Amino acid sequence: MDSTQGFALVAAPHLSDPNFMRTVVYILRHDEEGALGLILNRPTKVCVNELLSQLGEESCCNEEPVFYGGPCDGPLVMLQSVQVDDHIVIAVASDQEQILAHCEHGSSDVKFRLFDGYAGWGAEQLESELNAGDWMLWDVQPNDVFSGAEELWGQAVQSIGREVLARTIDPARIPEDPAYN
Repeated sequence: MDSTQGFALVAAPHLSDPNFMRTVVYILRHDEEGALGLILNRPTKVCVNELLSQLGEESCCNEEPVFYGGPCDGPLVMLQSVQVDDHIVIAVASDQEQILAHCEHGSSDVKFRLFDGYAGWGAEQLESELNAGDWMLWDVQPNDVFSGAEELWGQAVQSIGREVLARTIDPARIPEDPAYN
């Protein structure tokens, strides 16, 4: 199977594992050794400012939530939007000093999310779950990564549905507003 790195996994509606029910997982790495990702739609009640205070760092004025990245313990990880030429890409940082510096002094126009924990799969485990239909693959866009957490799963399912329909229906026959169908 091809790598899913840079894509998002969208939990199938029947997936009942409480760790992943109705989640969207951004895949950071996927190779023959396994896969690693971050759950994009599980904000915690802890904000960035509180977390920095707990770590003994200088406080900052950031009230954004820290996200639950998954059930595996690991270092803090940050996703941020970065302008490259004329398009936006997702950058990943796990260097704790770099993350803390960005949280304390970062630009207000740079979107970022901080994650505690991650989702991990062993060799061939993710391929098995994809083949079983537990996950749907979504070509997630940078703006989607930073959109509202509560709506993200539904937004992803709708987007995947449109992609599937677009492959089977002549685009000229699809009305601009599907309500007119």
